[in-house]
Amino acid sequence: MAIINSKWIVFICLALSSFNAMTHTIYAPKDISLLDNRFRIDPKTDQVTIILNHPAHPQKVVLVKPDGSKWFSQRHPESQVAWVNNRNQDIITIQNPTPGPWQAIATLHGDNRIQLLSPVTLNVKKLPLKVYQKEYLTTYASLMNEGKVMTDKDFLRSARLTVSLVNDQQDLISLYQDNGEYYDSLPFDGELTTHIFMDLAPGRYLLNVKTKNNIFTRGYNADVVVFPQPVTYHVEQLDQKSDDANFIFKVDSSEIDPKSVIVEGIINNTTLNTREQLLVHFSDETIAHDTLSLKIPLPHTSYTFSGRVFANTIDGREVNFSLPEYNFELAKPEPVIEEVTTPVVTSSSTAETISDDTLEQNIQEEKTSSSFQYLWIIVLALILLIAISIAVVLFVLKRKQKKLLSEGDLSLNTLSLDQLKPLEIDESEVKK
Repeated sequence: MAIINSKWIVFICLALSSFNAMTHTIYAPKDISLLDNRFRIDPKTDQVTIILNHPAHPQKVVLVKPDGSKWFSQRHPESQVAWVNNRNQDIITIQNPTPGPWQAIATLHGDNRIQLLSPVTLNVKKLPLKVYQKEYLTTYASLMNEGKVMTDKDFLRSARLTVSLVNDQQDLISLYQDNGEYYDSLPFDGELTTHIFMDLAPGRYLLNVKTKNNIFTRGYNADVVVFPQPVTYHVEQLDQKSDDANFIFKVDSSEIDPKSVIVEGIINNTTLNTREQLLVHFSDETIAHDTLSLKIPLPHTSYTFSGRVFANTIDGREVNFSLPEYNFELAKPEPVIEEVTTPVVTSSSTAETISDDTLEQNIQEEKTSSSFQYLWIIVLALILLIAISIAVVLFVLKRKQKKLLSEGDLSLNTLSLDQLKPLEIDESEVKK
């Protein structure tokens, strides 16, 4: 059984204590967090270091072993355990710990964690330090035993891989299994596929990848910095009379190669509930000052656009991220109202611009129109006068004829207009 060098342990403890005082907590890549003061040690663990943080006053910390026996800072096997305690922290290193469930009895707070020395490790393919907001990240994690990937089905069937991104305000957690479903390529191949959607505000986060089953837990930690999206856009209508929507995409060329950008989007007509695909390859378009303007003809109504960007960073990393949803509307043109013009009395200076011929022609036309109207009135009056005269003559002749017949001086057979010419009409008779 190995003997722990006390001086080396004290040096490590002091170093860890100084790290704990820093504003940003420093995690070793293989640390696992301590939850609910409980943890499990598997049979393959050669050495474990337990870091317990507590309030700033001396406190008696008790470790409970799987068999129920207890260790204290003043009472533990000196050859197997190195225990350093101060006002804020207890650091306990154990060689060849007993496998099974352990418990720490203490009032703890802060970042409590466990460091394991074991041939069984969690290997995570390198993740980028710099990622973008709403980016989709795919990485792979494998459990290794003495340098070889573990592919035991019974073990992998019960294993769960969790991914957490933590800062002061947010904690994004995803769960994965090596079962060949969703984004996992093959079941029980020892490689668990993770697909992380970085739906986080820009800032610095701690990425924690952890796999566990009923026997043991292994972890991986790394820093991740989330940056704003390098492609932004907006939609506008060219003018009120236009039925074209102008999609304007702006690329940050210090982050992304503009010619590598591909936009795949959906234009959703919210009124008719129809969808239209938009696919743009920037390499086929004209880009001016890292900006691409694209005119899309659409009916006048309301729309929602959502899309996804595929591109390469300037250092060659392939990225894809989701664009924020954008609502826009193509307004209908306003109806044109014709203005009714009224005659305007022009000034002398304006009247001079009208030619004399035009004025004379207008006056002549007005005179001709008026004369034509008067002529029709005279003709109608003459016709009416003639009709009245004829009616009067016929009336007089008829009365005269009746009188002559009554006196017997004239018969109907001999009556003619010629005979009536010399006839004189007695005014006294007419008055009667």
